[in-house]
Amino acid sequence: MTLEDSIQGFRLRVLREATRCGNVSATCARYEVSRTLFYRWRQRFEQYGADGLVPKRRGPGRGRPPHVSVQEERRVIAVALAWPTCGPQFFSDWLARDGVAVAPVTIWRLLRRHGLNTRRARLAVLEANSAHTQGILTERTARALRKTRHVEADQPGDLVSLDTFYVGRLKGVGKVWQITGCDAASSYTWARLVVGEVTAAQVWRFVDRHIRPSYQAAGWRLQRVLTDGGHEFKGVFVAGCAERQIRITRTKPRHAWTNGFVERVQGTILHEHWRIAFRRQYFTRVASLQRSLDRYLRFYNLDRPHRGYRLRGRTPATVLRGAMVA
Repeated sequence: MTLEDSIQGFRLRVLREATRCGNVSATCARYEVSRTLFYRWRQRFEQYGADGLVPKRRGPGRGRPPHVSVQEERRVIAVALAWPTCGPQFFSDWLARDGVAVAPVTIWRLLRRHGLNTRRARLAVLEANSAHTQGILTERTARALRKTRHVEADQPGDLVSLDTFYVGRLKGVGKVWQITGCDAASSYTWARLVVGEVTAAQVWRFVDRHIRPSYQAAGWRLQRVLTDGGHEFKGVFVAGCAERQIRITRTKPRHAWTNGFVERVQGTILHEHWRIAFRRQYFTRVASLQRSLDRYLRFYNLDRPHRGYRLRGRTPATVLRGAMVA
């Protein structure tokens, strides 16, 4: 007996049992089958007979994606930008004239990886290039050039991104959360661990006792913070910021990437510290966790070079503290 025959026999047995006892709910409970599925089986049985209860065979799985060389990929992008209003079939036909055989679906997937799978995206690249080389500005390009990022910061203290990160439930410790702050101008990072749920009072204490003194010691002033709409960033936290004349900016709901500075920092701490630390040491107290985190943050802020567009090889402490560290 094949697997298909066994499944068909089981379905027939369920239908016969329901017909015999006259109680669909009891039959479904006995055989652990949902009533929705039972009625679906019965409908197929009434339409096609016993053959309708044979399970459908699954189709073949997706194969490996076709390989496209770097040279062919560049030619595809060049043709797509030269003819931005055409589609993958046109690009495939055009390349075939030069002996380059690439299927239209492969071209579409390639363009999607580069964010060029729509006419609008390809035209936007053309507009931006014309604006820089020949000064031709469409209204959309002009709006994009005028647009300012709400997470921009010219100097330390202009903006601090705040967020909370769930470290995990540790045996003998409990639920451990991490409150993280990242300066948008220098990438300087602060973090404290909290056991249990994070409250607004704990977040404000973190800002007032750890972040603000660091700015004061370096000669800066904390002016604005960027948070989401969580309960830990309301109440006492809002009152404390108002008292210290710190402006609060909220991210849009379900737009976590808006607070990307601190999100990336928390990902870095997770990959470079916690996933290594938990494999080297067994932590039984939150104080030990905090000491381990503090050691990593000293390395992150003082020694670890950052290659992003803001620091370009410098360390966060060099930018935040200036000549005192440099």
